[in-house]
Amino acid sequence: MKKKLLTIAIIAALTGSIVIVLANNKAKINKAANPVKEKIVIPVKVHQVKADSFNVSFSLNGTTAPAREVKIASEVQGKLVALYIKNGDLIRSGQVIARLDAGVYSAQLSSIRSSLAKAALDIDRYTHLISLGGATQMQLENVKLQHTSLLAQQKEILEQMEHMQIRAPFSGKIENVTVETGSYVTFGTVLAQLIDNASLKINVFLSEHEAFEVKTAQAVTITSAVLSQPQTGHISMISDKADASGKFLAEISFANDKEEQLKAGMLADVTFAPGTIAEGLSIPVSALLAGAKQPKVYIANGQQVTLRDIRTGLVTPAKIQVLEGLQAGEKVVTSGQLNLENGAAISINQ
Repeated sequence: MKKKLLTIAIIAALTGSIVIVLANNKAKINKAANPVKEKIVIPVKVHQVKADSFNVSFSLNGTTAPAREVKIASEVQGKLVALYIKNGDLIRSGQVIARLDAGVYSAQLSSIRSSLAKAALDIDRYTHLISLGGATQMQLENVKLQHTSLLAQQKEILEQMEHMQIRAPFSGKIENVTVETGSYVTFGTVLAQLIDNASLKINVFLSEHEAFEVKTAQAVTITSAVLSQPQTGHISMISDKADASGKFLAEISFANDKEEQLKAGMLADVTFAPGTIAEGLSIPVSALLAGAKQPKVYIANGQQVTLRDIRTGLVTPAKIQVLEGLQAGEKVVTSGQLNLENGAAISINQ
């Protein structure tokens, strides 16, 4: 009997030991499968949201272009017998720059003038004959009609002969001469390009907000890498219709008559200063979450952060105007955002 009880006790002890070992192993396996995450505290810097003022001036860049630029073309056909220009010449408005052979028109003009003289004599003769009863009123009218027709032909020939002398439409500089003396030209043949650099224009494109901040005739400041001093220009035109990208064309005009002159095709910066100050909440540019399509910031709530969408307004190199999403006194994270996620633990570094 004692031997039987001893055997049962040994079996029970072994069974208990096995159960304990298995339980310990299961605990270790569960712990390995579900490790306890260590809470990481991320150091950050913050900035308190505050009311601020914003200067609404802004700068855009564009390319200079001549205020006036034209391709000088022939209005008639003929042989070019004289060319009075070359590349780089400065010419004045109305100056003759080329002449076509007008020999054919000269012969026609001589013939018409002879016919006009005869028609004038016929008018006098028929007028005298009518008084004597030797001619009818209809004969006189026919002669007068012939005389009127000849005058119209003479006017047309003189206009054609005037076109044989090609004149500059305005003062400027000649470039890209494409013909030589002896060339045969037709209607529309381009002889040269005339550029007026005495005044220049710059085309820039305004956003919807910018287009309503500025007005035509408003002064702007023009700067360029080749200018030691800025120049002053004026807004000559603002488009009433946006392009495909939602931008509004604005044309800037300025006199190019200073000691330092710009050339057409140069890059220049245009600074618009409407002279108004906008009020609103301000946060540093560094608070804005990089790479986000919708503007987002991290808000520090005690020892945690919350990710929040905001709506922004004016942007300067240092700060951003916040229109919606924040309140004065809240703290936005300005450093350490790359390691953060919504609800992350933080410690604030002063």
